Amino acid sequence: MNNKIESPSAKAWKRLKKNKSAMLGIYFIVACVFIAVFAYYLAPDSSTNCDEQILQLETHSPGFSINILKVKRDKKLKYENGISKYYHQLIDGNESAYELVPFTNYKMKGTNILVEEYLGKNFKSKERKIALVDVVYARSPDTDSIKYQNDKAIFTDNNGKQISADISSLQKEVKENNIYKKTYYLGTDKFGRDILSRMILGVRVSLSVGIVSVFISLIIGLFLGACAGYFGGWVDSLIMWFITVFWSIPTFLLAMGLSLSLTSEFVTKLTGIDFGDSFKFILIFIAVGLTMWVDMARMVRGQFISIKEKEYVEAAQSLGYSSFRTMLKHILPNIMGPVIVILAADFASAILIESALSYLGLGIQAPKPSWGQMLSEYRDFLNTNKAYLTLIPGFAIMCMVLAFNLIGNGLRDALDVRDN
Repeated sequence: MNNKIESPSAKAWKRLKKNKSAMLGIYFIVACVFIAVFAYYLAPDSSTNCDEQILQLETHSPGFSINILKVKRDKKLKYENGISKYYHQLIDGNESAYELVPFTNYKMKGTNILVEEYLGKNFKSKERKIALVDVVYARSPDTDSIKYQNDKAIFTDNNGKQISADISSLQKEVKENNIYKKTYYLGTDKFGRDILSRMILGVRVSLSVGIVSVFISLIIGLFLGACAGYFGGWVDSLIMWFITVFWSIPTFLLAMGLSLSLTSEFVTKLTGIDFGDSFKFILIFIAVGLTMWVDMARMVRGQFISIKEKEYVEAAQSLGYSSFRTMLKHILPNIMGPVIVILAADFASAILIESALSYLGLGIQAPKPSWGQMLSEYRDFLNTNKAYLTLIPGFAIMCMVLAFNLIGNGLRDALDVRDN
């Protein structure tokens, strides 16, 4: 006979697993986390901010396919090999090493490749001649011209190295490595960028804002709520006055105010740290986090008031344990269930607030992709046959918010022992 006694957390997990909608939300969020971490490896466009623009391909429909010729750019890459290259790609994508030329047809002609360059839906293709050497190698304009001798091309690349290459080998390399067919599964935007890639990178923005802002609200809410509930008296009155003031201000308006009032110069003077181009991104974390702590503080205060009268808390106090130890070791572990439920709801709220701020132009700025910023950028297409430009990021926001709400509801039911 198995007399093993399950812990409360194990029982809660067992109950949670029976909730299909909550588990669906968990699977969705886990998939989103994986996509966010490896976004640049999963996105078809792995350039920084997924910002590879091919203007000829603007606003093409989902499923559109086109032939692409990769022409080597005259650019020395900062990260070409080694661990730093893979780390840089994981965090910030790849430097674009090629000019992408869309074409409908091509043919090899001696030392050149002739392509019928695609110029757009309403324009006729135009023939373009490119030297095979310039397709495969990066050559600076001020280098010597190409010399052809005995079916060989002799030239100097942008590193100053003299190279001799067979024409037949160049033709083969171009066919195998520089020509491919690209499909835009979610279409392209008005700058000819791949929407699927920008949606994938947008997952990282939404989740990172959620994680950091919820962490900020958790720290503030736990500290103020615990102090108010445990100490009571004037401490409780002061903190409750502070909470009431914040409670009276609409969350979104408060986030807007913080976003507009906190400037890069002010934060640099206050902290002595120059955040540079990352300031707006960090500001969203702060603005959203500072607007969501009120719910957490009110809940924690109520839980502390209820639990501090329990016998085990009085026993800890009688043993001479400090207030900090009593709150941290004896009360806090017993209120983590409601805290986790509030956190799930705050994740959903953070994503909505960030999307709304970005939609109004106060959040994440182009070219960094954010679902809210994409909604704002494509809103003029909503009443056209290009409505998918708006519907795709809107549907993604809806799915992520729904997933967190499903998880929150599932956790609430699983941790409510009165119903089980």
